[in-house]
Amino acid sequence: MKSIEDIIHEIIEIRRELHRNPEISFKEFNTTNLIEETLNSWELKFTRFKNILTGGYCEIGEGKVIAFRSDIDALPITEDSSHEICSEISGVMHACGHDFHTSIGLGLLKYFSENKNELQNKLRVIFQPAEEAAPGGAEIVVKENILENVKSIIAIHIDPTLEVGKFNIVEGPVQASSTSIHIEFIGAGGHTSKPSETVDLINVAAFYITQIQSFIQQKIDSRETVAFAFGTISGGSTHNIIPQNILLRGTLRTHNNEVLNKCFSLMKTFTNSFAELHKIKIDLQFPTNCPATINNSELTKKYIDFMKSEGNSEKLVLDSKPSMGADDFAFYGLHVPSLYLQVGAAGSGTLHSKDLVLNENLIQPSLKTMIGFIKKL
Repeated sequence: MKSIEDIIHEIIEIRRELHRNPEISFKEFNTTNLIEETLNSWELKFTRFKNILTGGYCEIGEGKVIAFRSDIDALPITEDSSHEICSEISGVMHACGHDFHTSIGLGLLKYFSENKNELQNKLRVIFQPAEEAAPGGAEIVVKENILENVKSIIAIHIDPTLEVGKFNIVEGPVQASSTSIHIEFIGAGGHTSKPSETVDLINVAAFYITQIQSFIQQKIDSRETVAFAFGTISGGSTHNIIPQNILLRGTLRTHNNEVLNKCFSLMKTFTNSFAELHKIKIDLQFPTNCPATINNSELTKKYIDFMKSEGNSEKLVLDSKPSMGADDFAFYGLHVPSLYLQVGAAGSGTLHSKDLVLNENLIQPSLKTMIGFIKKL
């Protein structure tokens, strides 16, 4: 038998190796090899996914499954070279803490492989690729029967603004949905000297932008959170030609998946009526869609009760609001009860920036808490 203190040094070294060698979404080949080689050295079996070239999972124990998701990809960001532990891959950086998520997943497997008698269920750690992509890896992973016999699934995410040893849990919605929107306006085009003989698509698109946002706001309960905004508008080639095509691209986010579906319906209804009114064609598409991440109420209560029973009430952060960011961990929660926690990292810089530095001391309390909670489930 080994304690957390016995394995922590090895887990920290793995984290450093992961940080020095980051890989972007769906390209995590060396990362997957490192995970497999590490598990093999511990005499544990790593099973690769069938429908993705990277990632996989490892299991320990018997019975119903407690799953833990570790995302393994990095971001196309050049890290500040002054960092003590720094990416050695040009233009790629673990700027969202997935190196920590992966090492903690490995730490769970290492601990329970040395203390099998403490595990009441089967532990399945999922090393998921491409969390940062859209569409992401989770959509593909859930089709691998990875959730067979799973009674609950857990994920953690580092929070650089939170003190090491603190754990933030939000009841209900914890991360927003994220849907990309492409809207193409198609008209006859013509000379700017004779807009009356054609359809001034730029003018029409401007009306559409203001009117559809107002329409959505009026039709959705004001107590619901909906963030709907456009990021790009493109079309036209010169000052004296009315273009035949205008393309809008934006995102829609909400904390309620039922509201999200209502927004889709409202947008389609509005767009069809608007196109008919202005006698143009409008092609409305939702190329990518990640639902909101919703914490299961029973799992949330179990976690809060566990922390209190361990005398760790002061380590709980319960009053935080849900984020408007998104995580494809949401796809697991559509099938099985899920719990998404944020762990204190006491970092500097911000997520998804070259300046991010996180405190390695977060690994020990994160492992201790996750091990204790998994044993109680």
